Amino acid sequence: MTPTRAGLVFPALVLIVSGCGAVSAVTLRSTTERVALPDATPHLTRPAVTPTPTPTPTPTPAPTPKAPAPPVTPAGAIVVTIPGTAGNEWLEILTTSGAVVAKTEIDPSDSWLTKAGVGGAYWTQAGAEHELTLSNTVRTLGPVPSDANGVLIGADGVSYAYATSDMLASGAAVNKITVVHPGQAPEVIADRVSDPNHPTSDAPDSWDYYLISWTTPGITFARVMTGGCGCGSFDMQMQSAFSGIINPATETVTALTADTTCPLSNIGPDLEHVCFANNTNTGGTDAIRLSDGVTRTYAMSGTNVAGNAVFSSSGASVAYETIPISQDSCGATLTPTLHVMTVGNGAAVSRSIGDFTPGAWAPDGELYGQLESDSWANGWVVAVNPATFAVTRLTADVVGVALVGIM
Repeated sequence: MTPTRAGLVFPALVLIVSGCGAVSAVTLRSTTERVALPDATPHLTRPAVTPTPTPTPTPTPAPTPKAPAPPVTPAGAIVVTIPGTAGNEWLEILTTSGAVVAKTEIDPSDSWLTKAGVGGAYWTQAGAEHELTLSNTVRTLGPVPSDANGVLIGADGVSYAYATSDMLASGAAVNKITVVHPGQAPEVIADRVSDPNHPTSDAPDSWDYYLISWTTPGITFARVMTGGCGCGSFDMQMQSAFSGIINPATETVTALTADTTCPLSNIGPDLEHVCFANNTNTGGTDAIRLSDGVTRTYAMSGTNVAGNAVFSSSGASVAYETIPISQDSCGATLTPTLHVMTVGNGAAVSRSIGDFTPGAWAPDGELYGQLESDSWANGWVVAVNPATFAVTRLTADVVGVALVGIM
């Protein structure tokens, strides 16, 4: 397991909307043919008949052509990044069995700006947001400023949001969240100054917006300490003490967490969210706190550190991992334990399956994430059955392979 958790991976779950390759629909038609047969009745002489004039038919207007139906995408697709052999990086869409549907080469320095969405795989490069589609084509969605520190993809697969932080001469910073819809000018939905000389109770003294996910309720973000990344486990999650959701249409903000001892770990498909309460004296996790309109707190041992939570697609279950406190340091060899908990009653099952980092829980029931060897010399993107904990490798053994998300 890589000790530094540089970011959260949350899916924009249209899931498996994510598909593996566009499949063309073929409609089979039954055709009736008319065949001329001989008349079996003898022909008789018939009296002449004065023909009745046939009215001129009114022309039938031609049917209005229908727009072609969107391509049918088979259920189950994941997005991964795979280091190349010549210092390059590949962004790939895979089926849930590991078959490559589409791939494109990206700049390795931009691999942290990759996302999965309903339309395919996305990445930010050269001042623009790009999309790799299921048909293996690449298109550009629009511009992204060079100082953007995170990009999210909307549920329509073509809208996107990014966060920026611009320093002022006074030492303060102007922090913004901007949304871009197709054919429209970028719209700033959050605009706030971070001023260490005038701190507020709902943010660190100096802070930036950290974008987490874009789900039905809106864009989840955290106000994180400027330059707050470190080497600890679950690092960015530990920085997400002051978090909320902003509705892009109304710009209304709903607070999620505002407690440095229980920073946000993840959010579910709706407003479900989870944090891990840490003991400020021991550094261990004393409890898991879950909220879905009702807040539930379940005690933990306090001898471990917890993080990397992901909700099931229904929000009824949550998976997370723990490591011993003694391993919560830079360069330590990690031996995590995977836990699967029922939100409603706190019942949980646990298993050590190696250095597995959960990244997404798909509607097909599988947990997707990365599995690394103890020496970090091997790595795979895998699927884990949350009931049996059976592990299925989806990629070849490549050091540095990473799950981006599920479509």
